[in-house]
Amino acid sequence: SLVDLVSNAPREKVVRVALSALRILAQCTADNSPDLSGKKEITGSSFLSEMIGCGLIKYVDLMKERQWTDPDIVEDLGILHKLLHQNYKEMSTWDVYLAEVQSGSLEWGILHTEKFFKENASKFEGPDGDFSVVKYLVALTTNNDEEVQAIACYDLGEFVRHYPNGRAIAKSLGAKDIVMRLVDHSNEEVQRHALTAISKMMVQNWAVSQNVS
Repeated sequence: SLVDLVSNAPREKVVRVALSALRILAQCTADNSPDLSGKKEITGSSFLSEMIGCGLIKYVDLMKERQWTDPDIVEDLGILHKLLHQNYKEMSTWDVYLAEVQSGSLEWGILHTEKFFKENASKFEGPDGDFSVVKYLVALTTNNDEEVQAIACYDLGEFVRHYPNGRAIAKSLGAKDIVMRLVDHSNEEVQRHALTAISKMMVQNWAVSQNVS
């Protein structure tokens, strides 16, 4: 993706092209990208939310501290930095979480904590009641990135804990069977979070069982 090019590209030429493309997306409006299908308009704000979900803010912040010889890179970084931080301030923690999950770029942080799930558990059912976020998390347990797999397992376990009837919903979406396969994973972190998630899916009251143990 463009974000991967920005964060990993060794040459300034590649970085310049990727930043330029990201800037164009971030600044696009409904006027210059009309949607004639009657669907929701896609604007710069939509793209910025996706960029935030992919972790672009962190990379742009770091890159702004570097000395670049290309003035176009400096200008694009300045504009992206301003737009990303403005959009981030307007997003709720749930908006940021949703963007991160949809991007598939999960990273440990305040979005993957007990506090977050306590405050946002009801939102996991989604506006259509189809639990699409949970479906994304189930899919991410098979991601090639082992950290993403571990975080997805943790999130599924916390969803089960804090959403009413979460155990039955997770099971109906195939979460239990898929996570069970990760209990024997070669990566210890994935294995640990998978085992914990399975325990949460099987125990009626996880908090009580933890106190007893």
